[in-house]
Amino acid sequence: MPDIAVVTGASGGIGAAVARAIHAKSGGQLALCLHYNGNASAAAALSKDISGSVTVQADLSTAAGRKTLLETALSMGNPYCLVNNAGIDRPHEAALLIDESSFDKIMDTNLRAPLFLMRDFAKEMARNESGVIVNISSVLARKAVVGSAVYRASKAALEALTLQFASELGPKGVRVIAVAPGFIETPMTAAIDESQRAAIKKDVALGSFGTADSVAESVWHAIENQYLSGAVLAVDGGMGL
Repeated sequence: MPDIAVVTGASGGIGAAVARAIHAKSGGQLALCLHYNGNASAAAALSKDISGSVTVQADLSTAAGRKTLLETALSMGNPYCLVNNAGIDRPHEAALLIDESSFDKIMDTNLRAPLFLMRDFAKEMARNESGVIVNISSVLARKAVVGSAVYRASKAALEALTLQFASELGPKGVRVIAVAPGFIETPMTAAIDESQRAAIKKDVALGSFGTADSVAESVWHAIENQYLSGAVLAVDGGMGL
């Protein structure tokens, strides 16, 4: 059976770049299982460009959605790679205005979903004594920005889980790495107004937003480098310094 790479949130800017990079750099040796939730047209267009890929719609904040994704991947072959990319950064609420419903929404998507996907996919990888999980974190796991308290907490916790899973799964042949982008040019960041963009760039050593391809290159490095595990790779242009 073929080896499968699963990319969650593949219809977004970073997810699509990651999927294309895996397909290109693996020479098509890794079949792509492309998850999406809201943007069916973008997922379909991506799948059309990547031969042999399969799309699956699922709400990963639910156990049923995660089961659907796992079963789809298993129907395709052996899950070798899982990229936990799907995530949300809203609502933006100042620390004293955080609502419990906002906490639940962000944590269910950014922490609960990748945690239990790691658990379930790693069981399959451990059976084959081979696999790699890449979690997409954020520079904000280590940097305060007003309105990002819950998002920041979700990503910091995801990095902690990355290290824990790497420690426990290493002896089973499974590597776990996090990639932490800074501000990347995507449809999500396109909504940031010019004054905010200018202020953010002042915090970035390289003075600019990054590209989705730069994140995808680091994800591929994490997949390809067989001695890399338990690391958090910053792709933030020096914003986290």
